[in-house]
Amino acid sequence: MGPSIELRNVGLTYGENVILQDINHRFSAGQCHIVMGPNGGGKTSLLRSILGLTPFSGEIDIQWEQSKGKLGYVPQKAMFEGSLPLTVMDFILLNQSSSPLFWRQNAKNKARALTQLERVGMANRADRRMGQLSGGEQQRVLFAQALLDDPQLLVLDEPTTGMDEQGVRYLESLIHELVADNRTILAVHHDVTAVRRLDGHVHVVNRSVIDNGSVAEVLVPEKIERLFNHYTAAPAVSSVDAENKKEVA
Repeated sequence: MGPSIELRNVGLTYGENVILQDINHRFSAGQCHIVMGPNGGGKTSLLRSILGLTPFSGEIDIQWEQSKGKLGYVPQKAMFEGSLPLTVMDFILLNQSSSPLFWRQNAKNKARALTQLERVGMANRADRRMGQLSGGEQQRVLFAQALLDDPQLLVLDEPTTGMDEQGVRYLESLIHELVADNRTILAVHHDVTAVRRLDGHVHVVNRSVIDNGSVAEVLVPEKIERLFNHYTAAPAVSSVDAENKKEVA
């Protein structure tokens, strides 16, 4: 069973720019949670706070059912030096251990990696260099890498960026499979049509959580335009200063 996530008075500022403010919210265990909202509303910042990648105020409690489980993370983009002769298999095995990469190329680890690559339709590209892949294909590899440790919590930041329709469907199928196995999925997503297919619990973030519920409750025409307008009021600073702040996603 995946964990639940409890947020208590969570806030985040960059300088004087308020990104998240007084969030008290809960993501239930074993469900698919989709975080949506306008650009600059704080979606990615919320995920980074939950992952402990950025400082925040308040408390974030990841509540595991028993002992602490494993977490998988898929960022918006693969980070690697494109000029390196790094194959897909090399890349996916990078997080296996602290041992040098050439020590990890054993049959057991490669078999595990190929299994996950098959789940995202990339097994036939295992020997291809990462730099030769499209952005969408690289995202599929990131997803396979995140699944290697069999995580109970999977955090996805715009996981379908650059993907073609086939890649999107692979990932949607996997997400349904993981939720059926009671894993907790927390994903930032912007595509309303794709989110409807996922049929998860939607949380709209615009500095705070301004709405949440099922797809049928939240993603209705009369709500969408209002929910996805960016929050423009000045936060605890002068209006002149607020106009000059750099918007942060």
